[in-house]
Amino acid sequence: MKRRKGFTLIEVLIVIVVIAVLASIVIPRLLGAGRQAKEASLRAHLQELRNSIGLFQSHTGTYPAALADIMGTSAPTSGLDVTGSSISINASDYKGPYLTTADNNLPKNPITSATDWVYGLTSPNVGAVHASPGGALDGTTNYSEW
Repeated sequence: MKRRKGFTLIEVLIVIVVIAVLASIVIPRLLGAGRQAKEASLRAHLQELRNSIGLFQSHTGTYPAALADIMGTSAPTSGLDVTGSSISINASDYKGPYLTTADNNLPKNPITSATDWVYGLTSPNVGAVHASPGGALDGTTNYSEW
């Protein structure tokens, strides 16, 4: 009697089931990794923007009147105090630009791919920058609260 080499149908089915179980565990984790990376990048961009606003404020004594003022190579004519009122900036106090990018524009929100930052111009949020609304992956916070 000849012995045939190869796998039985049962062995092949067992291997397929094991692969399917492993795939059902791994694939959902891989799909969330891209979103997690974007959220990490969003947090980093927010930190950069906030640091730049802080430097602008410490040098000029005012908050930028517009978020784009942190990108300028020359001093803006005015800024905002903590109440949101416009006050003049002494050009010699300006040490900018406080944030630079390759295209000389504000960084884009990695979640929305737009420069849709929410910048506070009125009291008590003068100088505060947040991301546009949207739910974080952890489900506990909204991007606008970061």
